[in-house]
Amino acid sequence: MRYFPIFVDLRNRPVTVVGGTEEALRKVRLLLKTEAVINVVAPALHDELAAEPRVNWIARQYHAGLLEGAALVYSAEASLNARVAADARALGIPVNAVDEAEISSFIVPSIVDRDPIVVAIGTEGTAPVLGQGLRARIDALLPHGLGALARAAAELRERVASLIPPGNRRRAFWQRFFFGDVREAFLAGESCGYLAGVERLFESEASPQAGRVSFVSLGSADPELLTLKAQRKLHEADVIVHDRTVPAAILEMARRDALRLAVRGELYDGTADILIAEARAGKLVTRLSGSEPPLEETVAVAAEGIAFETVPAVAPAKPAEVIPFPVREDLRDAILRAAS
Repeated sequence: MRYFPIFVDLRNRPVTVVGGTEEALRKVRLLLKTEAVINVVAPALHDELAAEPRVNWIARQYHAGLLEGAALVYSAEASLNARVAADARALGIPVNAVDEAEISSFIVPSIVDRDPIVVAIGTEGTAPVLGQGLRARIDALLPHGLGALARAAAELRERVASLIPPGNRRRAFWQRFFFGDVREAFLAGESCGYLAGVERLFESEASPQAGRVSFVSLGSADPELLTLKAQRKLHEADVIVHDRTVPAAILEMARRDALRLAVRGELYDGTADILIAEARAGKLVTRLSGSEPPLEETVAVAAEGIAFETVPAVAPAKPAEVIPFPVREDLRDAILRAAS
């Protein structure tokens, strides 16, 4: 990944756009969705730019001093792109020269806007049409009321933080909020159903949660061979206890905020005590091992009355059995045996 995706806070920060043509207008339309201060440098402005009250036409002729203090710079004037890009780099300002990625320090992704939910699709400048196609598909998938739902969630954050402990229980609340009947009621405009659903969520998720241990066998170092259930356990886990030999590529599939504990995976090395302690604390624990779940660990967890389950690995494929293709002599011999 050459380009690191990042969202920049442009509230009340100046952005300088060099150029006043259709190309500049496209960039300004995008900037108008932000709270940036939009400054334009151009000998003449497109009619739509001239009519936009948020556009500040600060100069007709370009010089490097006009970039000072800008958070971002866009150059949409082909004859000036190289000069503007060099000046911006000298000032330490991120710059985008339209259609010239090689002299730009940032590129603009395709965007699906459901403010405050924003989805950005980048192809590092290699396939812009593919990015636009993906944008169209994602745009069709996301309901237009999704941004309003996110703002409604923001109004609940303080109450959730005070009543529901962090970790899996809080995630479960938001999972059900954003993907369950609460969301459907909100998007349908059913305010009574939405409010009643929110209260049901608080009642169910505020109660204490029992811990659980999931013993997940890998069977292979290839992350693509993980079962769907094993992937789900990685996403759900508050704590992941894993053998030191578990590949980093598999651990990368887990939630980033999950606690990860590497163990030796040897007999009676104290791993069972860790599993029991974390589960007693109400955590969802996933125990990753390269082979079958260690028997002494499952026995120890069961003896403490802690709920657990085992998730077996995919059985390795067996070599295909070679079946000889029959030849004329084989058929003749078979006929003779049948006739005798």
